[in-house]
Amino acid sequence: MSAGAVGSPNGYTTLIVRTLVGQHLLESAVASGKLSVGGGELNLGIIEKLAKKKMARKQE
Repeated sequence: MSAGAVGSPNGYTTLIVRTLVGQHLLESAVASGKLSVGGGELNLGIIEKLAKKKMARKQE
């Protein structure tokens, strides 16, 4: 799971779940009331742009 504010509405954090274990952890946190989901429009374009930059740096 990855977390960050890039692409998130003000006051929110975006979580990217990468594995089934991460999905279960997220669902458990939401079910127990420790985490809430929602909160507005997510800007996937800026997240994808940042991810591409990171991948390009990794290949250098």
